[in-house]
Amino acid sequence: MKIFAALLLAIACAALPARADTPGVVSVLYAGSLVWPMVQNIKPALAAQGIELQGEAGGSTQLEGWIASGQRTPDVFISVDPGLVQKLGDKVASSTTFATSELGMGWAGKSNYAYAFEAVGKGEMPLLVALAQPGLRIGRTNPAKDPKGQWTIDALTLLIGAPNEKRVLGADNNPAQLYPEQELISRIEGGELDVGFMYAEEALARSFEFMPFPGEGSMSDQIRYTLAIMKNAAHPAQAQAFADFILKGQGRTILEKDGLKYLN
Repeated sequence: MKIFAALLLAIACAALPARADTPGVVSVLYAGSLVWPMVQNIKPALAAQGIELQGEAGGSTQLEGWIASGQRTPDVFISVDPGLVQKLGDKVASSTTFATSELGMGWAGKSNYAYAFEAVGKGEMPLLVALAQPGLRIGRTNPAKDPKGQWTIDALTLLIGAPNEKRVLGADNNPAQLYPEQELISRIEGGELDVGFMYAEEALARSFEFMPFPGEGSMSDQIRYTLAIMKNAAHPAQAQAFADFILKGQGRTILEKDGLKYLN
């Protein structure tokens, strides 16, 4: 009888919905643009609730490739492009597209070209003139690894035309300009780059000056942060608790404060 009662209790507990304070570990692969709030705010907030965040940041395209090939088996994947989540097919148990942002130019106040970017923002200098200045050190992400890298190319093609986009950026895989998201931000902060193409929340996190691209160039209709719980998650209860935290809990408050625009 005691064994039967214990079995019933175990079944009942397993059926309970995941709580925000479910203790344990959650493994998350997430878009590199979220590295600052994840490390600085979300990780300690989860730790206070008994959940250890084991996170790894990177370009969403690269992360999707790792999951698809089996190189990584996270509990949760946060991509900046819902299409990458869709590509994973039956590896995904559920997904929610929850926030957007804006693409633009970010620079440190000490940049030697700050005057030019400020003039563009005021409508006093064409974007092409500012970006084509001799000696300007530009940073961007790799379009083969990160959607932002491709959206940067698309935005500049739209705003200054294809020939001028090539004049400013060179080849799509121009090694002189390509950096992982985290390194790009650090190089701008340290003065090794004069300007970088980034999302609004990345600039806000480091107190950079930021100018969003106008109109369709902001790519806000394509930037769609999507959270996916993986079907074979090693920690399913913690994965659901993490999702609840990000989508409607304290994590939402943190990410909205850091610049993400939630969709509902």
